[in-house]
Order: sequence, then C-alpha cells, then structure tokens
Amino acid sequence: MRAQRVRATGVAALVVLLASITGCVGQSLKIFPMQKEQTVAIGKSVVLTCQADAQDPSLITQPQWKDPKGLVINEAAPGTRPEIYTEAMPTKQLQLLYISSITPAMAGNYTCVATYTNIPLSASVILDTYVAITFTNANENQYATKGQEFKVMCEVTAEPAPTIDWFKEGVPIETGDRYVIHANGLLIKNVQESDDGSYMCRAVVIHTGELSEREINVEVYTAPEMEERDQVVVIKEGETAQITCKARGKPPPTYSWIKASTRENLATTSRFSVNENTGLLTFSRVEASDYGKYICSASNPAGQNETEIEVEVLVRPKIFELFNATVSEKMDGRLECKATGRPAPRISFRKLSNPDRFTNGAYDNGRITVETSSRQTGDQMESSGVITISNLNRTDDGLYECLAENDGGEARKNGHLTVQFKPTFQNMPDIPIWSWNGQPVNISCIAESIPNATIKWRHRDVDLVETPHIKIFGSGPISYVTISPVDRAMFGVYKCIATNILGEAEHIIELREGFPPGRVIQAIQETITATSVSFNIVGPAEDMGPPILAFTTQYKENSNFDWNLARNRTWSINSPYIVENLRPMFTYDFRFAAVNQVGAGVWSAPLTVITPKTSPPQQPKWRENISSDSLIYGKYADKYELKWKVPADNGEPIDMYEISYCPVVKVSGEWKVVSESQCTIEELKSYDAISYEVRGLYPDTRYRMHVRAHNVLGYSLPVELYLQTALGVGSGFAPPQLLSSGAIIGVALAGVFICLLIVDLLLLCFRRQGFIATICGKRAKKHKEDEAKLGSLYGWRFPLPYCSTKPRAPPSPAPLPPPVKLVPTPTDEKEPLKDTGDDGLKRNSSVEFDGRRVYATSGGTIIGKNSAV
Repeated sequence: MRAQRVRATGVAALVVLLASITGCVGQSLKIFPMQKEQTVAIGKSVVLTCQADAQDPSLITQPQWKDPKGLVINEAAPGTRPEIYTEAMPTKQLQLLYISSITPAMAGNYTCVATYTNIPLSASVILDTYVAITFTNANENQYATKGQEFKVMCEVTAEPAPTIDWFKEGVPIETGDRYVIHANGLLIKNVQESDDGSYMCRAVVIHTGELSEREINVEVYTAPEMEERDQVVVIKEGETAQITCKARGKPPPTYSWIKASTRENLATTSRFSVNENTGLLTFSRVEASDYGKYICSASNPAGQNETEIEVEVLVRPKIFELFNATVSEKMDGRLECKATGRPAPRISFRKLSNPDRFTNGAYDNGRITVETSSRQTGDQMESSGVITISNLNRTDDGLYECLAENDGGEARKNGHLTVQFKPTFQNMPDIPIWSWNGQPVNISCIAESIPNATIKWRHRDVDLVETPHIKIFGSGPISYVTISPVDRAMFGVYKCIATNILGEAEHIIELREGFPPGRVIQAIQETITATSVSFNIVGPAEDMGPPILAFTTQYKENSNFDWNLARNRTWSINSPYIVENLRPMFTYDFRFAAVNQVGAGVWSAPLTVITPKTSPPQQPKWRENISSDSLIYGKYADKYELKWKVPADNGEPIDMYEISYCPVVKVSGEWKVVSESQCTIEELKSYDAISYEVRGLYPDTRYRMHVRAHNVLGYSLPVELYLQTALGVGSGFAPPQLLSSGAIIGVALAGVFICLLIVDLLLLCFRRQGFIATICGKRAKKHKEDEAKLGSLYGWRFPLPYCSTKPRAPPSPAPLPPPVKLVPTPTDEKEPLKDTGDDGLKRNSSVEFDGRRVYATSGGTIIGKNSAV
C-alpha cells in the first residue's frame, strides 16, 4: 500500500516538471482586439486590452502600456480622467489602455510589456486614425423663399473625402436647369412652392465603405401678398370702428399699423389696438383728427409687403353760429348759419310754419335767396349758409330753422327774424260799443307793432283824461278805457292812437247809447197741425240798439182776454220758431217781441191761429237728404237700413210704422212695380222708432221702399225711396226683359248641349253609334271581366247595351239612400234677426221730431217680419 503511494507521488512530480519546461517556452502577451493594425475614427474612444497568456499567471508581472514614444502610460489618478490612461485588473492579469477621444497625434505603435521569470514579454498594436463622415452644416429643417435662389445646406467632412448624392422624395437629383449640386449643398434656382418637401443628402467614403444619410425638410416660404380691398374706409366720430388688413403668405404674416402723417406705431398708441395675427386695427373712440392715410404692413421670414388705406371720418355737423336778426319792414333781412362737420355739411333753411325748405338758389321770384360755401378748418370742414329776404313784410317774421346735414348725421338750430313794422289795427273789430242806463263798458285797443307801440286816447278831438267816470288802463300795446256814461256827451267817437319809431296809426271806436228793440215787423204762420204751429218772424231794424238775440211769444186761448195768464215761449235767433202741445180745434192768440241786451221790445199786434182737428200723422221725412226720384245704391246685397224722422202725430199718438218694399223696374222713365205679389209689408209697432233694417233682399235688384206712420185715425202719406242692392251670392230678382248677356250666353250653351245629347241618344238607339254607345260597350266589356272574377252580385245594375228592353233582375237590391235636399246658400250679409223683448219697449222715450224732442210712453211691441226667415 505504501509502495503504491510512493509511485504515485513520483509520477506527479514528473508531470509538474514537464509542464514547467513546456510553459517557459510558450508564455506570451495578447492584445485585444487582435488586429495588429487598427484604424479608428477621429474623436472616437478606444479601449485596448493586454492579457498575459501563461499556465502560471502568477509568474508574470503586471503588464504595462507604453506609448509610441516608449513612455509608460500611467493609471489615472482618483477622480480624474485624462485623454490616455491605463487601468489594471491584477486578478485577471489584464491591463486596459483607455483613449477617450483619439486625435491624429495619438496615432502610432502602442506596446504592452511584462516579464515571466525574468524573461521579458511584449506585444504591440499600430493605431491609425481617419476622419468619419460628419454633417457639419446640414439642419434638418431649412426654409426657402419663393422666387429666389436657395441652397439646401449639407456640408460633410471625412477623410478620405466623401462622395455626395441628393434625392427628393426618394428620386435622385442631378445637376440641371434648376438644380446645381455643390460640395456644401444643393442650389435651387427660382424656388417655387413645388420645391417644398423632403430632401436626402447621402455621403459615401469609398475607401472606408462608410455611408451616412441626412434627411432635410425644406419648407418654401412665400412673401406676403395683400388681398384686394376698398382703399377708402368711412368711420363715424365717437363710435368704435375696426379696419381689417389681410395678406396671403407662408408662414402666416404678422401685421403692424402706422399712421402715414405721424409715423406712429398704432400698437403703442392710446385709443388704438392692433391684433398682429389677424391684422385688425380697432379705434376705441373715433375722433375727427383720425382721418388720413394708414399703412398696414404684413411681414414674415419670406419678406414684407404693405398697403395704404384712406380713412374718412364722418363728423356729425355742429351748428356753432346762428344769430337772431331784427330788420324793418320793406328792408332786406339776412340770417347766417355756420356749421362744422366732415364732410362739409349741406346747409338749408325753412320757416317753421312752412314745410318747404330753401336750399342753394333763388325762390319767390328772386325775393328769397340762399348762398352756401365751405372751407377746410383744421380737422373738419366749415360750411356757411346765408338766407336773404328782400323787401320784408310782416309774414316774413318768425322762426327759421337751419339744417346742417352730411353722411354723419344732421344738426338743427332755430333763429328768429324779427320784422319791425309801424302800428296797425287790422285785427281790431269795427263794431260799435253799447251802453245804457249808465252801465259801465270797456273800450279796448290792441295795437300790433314791432317794437311795441305806446297808446293814447282822444274823444271829440281832445286828449282823454281820467275822471271819476273814465278810467284808462295801460299805455300800450294794449290799452282799455272803462267808461260809465252818466252824461250823453260821453257817447260818441273815441280814437285810439298808437305810435312807435316807425310811425303811428289810429283806430276809431264808437260808443253808442242802447235801447230795446222796436216792434216786430211781421209774424206769419207757416205750418200748422192739430197740436203745433210754426211761424216766420221778421224782426225790427237794429239801428237803435244792440243786435237782436232772441224772439219771444205769448199765446193764450182766444176766449181768455187776460194776457197775464198767457204762456211764454222764447227762441234764439234763426232757430225754428215752433209752438207745440196745443189742443186740436182750438183758437189761439199769439203776440211777439224782439229781445236784445237792453231788454225786450214792445209786443206786436195779436195773431189768431185756429188749430185743425186731429188727423193721421204727418208724412215722415228721411233723416238724410234723399230725393224721391233718385236711385240709391246700397252697400249690401241682402239688406238696407231705413232711417227717418218722427213726424207730427196730429193730435193722436203714433202707435206703429208700416214698412213696405217691392221689386221695381224703370219703364219709359217711370218706376213700375214688377208684381204686387212680390211686395213685402212689415209693421213696426213702436211710436218712437226712427230706423228699421230691411232683410232678405235679393242681390243686384231694385226696390221701392215706403214708410208710413199710423195712429188711431189712420196712416200718414208714405215717404219713399228707390234702392238698388249690391252684387252678391245668390239668385237675385231678374225680370225676363233684364237678362244679362252672361245669362243669355249660358242659356244658349245649355240649349246646344241638350240638342247634342238628344242626337247622341238617337244614334245609340237606332245606329248603335255615338259617344254614349262607345262608353256602354267599354263598360259592358269591363264588367263582364269583373264578373268572371268577383261573381255577378252587381251584374243586374249594368244597363244592357244597345238599348235592350229586358233589364236584368237584381238578386237582392239594397235600399236606396234618402234624397238629398238642396238648400240655397245664404249670402255673406245674412244675419239672424235680433230678439227684442217687450220689456225693452215699455218705457218713457224721447224722439226727435222735426228738430225738436218729443216725449211719450210706449206700450206696444215691435213685430217684424222678414222674408229671409
């Protein structure tokens, strides 16, 4: 066992010795990367690793790097990073050489050295440098300007020198008319918008096989182009206004505004604001000085453009001068009006009492002229207008309006032209003043004049002075005198004398003594009824007193001799002189007297009147002035309202009215009733009725209408009128001899149609021809086909063709519907009769009777018949 262990130990020792001999021979250093010559791009970083290759690395010292000059390259101090340094990894027998950014000076032979049992070991590598492809001036986004030359920059550095190629949207570009390939870029001549797009700059180094590409986006800019717009902009003073400026360009331009006269940048000026992106210029409060030229400038990287805009400011007119004028009559008057505004205001005049306006020119045969002119004053225009009126008269006096207007608005101002004239009394009445029994009276005097006149009074050519019975009030232009004529000498002519700087005038007023009127000259009866009488009165002359104001009468029964027991009646002048409520078949005595301000005159001689006996009422009268022979054209086709005055009842109260109307025609100039049977009579049982609406009339028909009043003694004479109703819906009364041409044509056409129908029926029955035969054949054929499908339930209804005399019997005829009753269509004017109750008629009423008011009590009812109901 022990022998075996000894043999094993010997074998192991032998193996170790053989290995040692073999390792000494094969120890070396290796450099990674393994190429003996390496080419590195300038600026690149390099790491070279030196590794010992031995069976027992512990026998090899730590490797070291030496630069091309043979100097040992040291490790980097802590916290530093030099351009070249080494870093040891003892555990792995590695030494790393770091070159952070290689330069051409760093090229050369780098050696790694170590020792193995005092045997030197070394390995080296040659570093060579080159310049890689580098794009030094090749921005990815470049901007060209339309219409100009532009070089798409692409500068490339490399050693060896590279080859440059260009592509647009993947298509190769070659030097030609518009493209020139330069070493530092692609030149584009006369750039257009189509040159916009993506370009590729490709660099190739043939010796190194290096390839690099740079994509460049070229955007073509276009200089701003101003859009067309109005060169003149109108804005108003005091308002907020905006002006726009638009330009086309790429990229969108920015805007600025300046005022041409001041060169102000409006973006920094008060009252203005500029939107540089939209070109909107805003005036916050327009002033008159804002007029003028404004320059809008649009700019972008491709260029700049501008346009000039004229701004016109509308300034509302302002009238700053219009003075009143005072001129004497017969002279020339002149008013001047001045106004400012922009544009120059147009000035015109008018008198406020007259709508006509005076503009520049001559009027009234040259008596009135208007002259206007204008001039520039600062920021505005000043206009002046002068109206001149020659040979002034009083009617020229008054207010005159000056109107100044332009596109910005208008202004008005009034001026007064005062026409001076001497006193006048043309509006004073020339009537006498009356006084009696010492009654005080006023004598007034009003003098019209400019300037105001002073007034003095004269009586019997002597200046009037105040006394206890004469008082003077006012000295002008109004003056009046209070006179108490206690002496007849105070009556007579008084003279009012008015004076101003232009002259004087006088007015005569006569103060007369008043007396009662004289005796009535004549009083005769005109109309007499059983209960009333009317008179015609002729009054006395008015020389002795004031005008007559009324007439009075006393009347009594003839058998009564005492006038103190007589009744009185007074009428105002020119009114109907009527006495009512008399008794029938009585004798009355009447006497008359005239009345003025002084009192009543003496009575006239008595006039005896005998009232007749009671009788039927007087004939009614239409309330409107209607001639009995004239034809009235109504507004409606089926109705007409009659209106009359209540007649005198002649002693017995009226109990009803009779209304009758008949269709009439005019034959040989005279009205004739068509037929008495067509006449309609209505009774209106009311004593105070004054109107009645007749209904149920025919359109376009002529009627005679009568109204009669009735009392217990009979009917009055009728009052009549002739009426033609209006055209309307419905068949109106039409006598045979008055057929219209349309009706005649209609009758003729109907006759022709009937004749054709008879002929067609004869052809059907005898010849089996004609229009009806054709229709019968078609219907029979159709219904035979229908019967085959639906059965013959209704087959019995089909007439046999060709006038067969054997009709088909119905299987079960259904009952026929009831006949339809045709009702005539009423006209548009038809209205239902109003329901009038009896209670509404049984009351005390008053009605008008020949201009007078009569009171009565009604107990009857209204009964109205209407043929339309």
